[in-house]
Amino acid sequence: MPAAVFAVMVLGALAIDVGLVSLRAQQLRFVADSAAADALGALDVDELRSRGRVRIDRARATELIRASIARGPLPDAEITAVSIGSDRSGRIEIAVRLRFEADMVIAPALPGRSGAVTVIATGRALVIGGP
Repeated sequence: MPAAVFAVMVLGALAIDVGLVSLRAQQLRFVADSAAADALGALDVDELRSRGRVRIDRARATELIRASIARGPLPDAEITAVSIGSDRSGRIEIAVRLRFEADMVIAPALPGRSGAVTVIATGRALVIGGP
């Protein structure tokens, strides 16, 4: 009987940790999407109006991404990549890739388990308008 109780406790503990990691993964996807959308603020509107060309200021985009992450639910998320390019249909796309170490609550107390899981997410935003 004590072994069965222990097994149920371990399974419950793992369920809590898996749920927490799943929540962090979902939050990180939200943060990445939001940061990519905020980076659209780096669009050079004057260039678009005067010449009809879409130009994104990479330094400004990165600054906006950092600010967006700092305001979000996972301010410790690490930017691993920012890319500005074209999607398959030729539209300008900003992609933001983030990494976050999701701490586990109960698993670290179990033998052979680490205290964190690395979660990675990519968010994208498209410039769909024109002059």
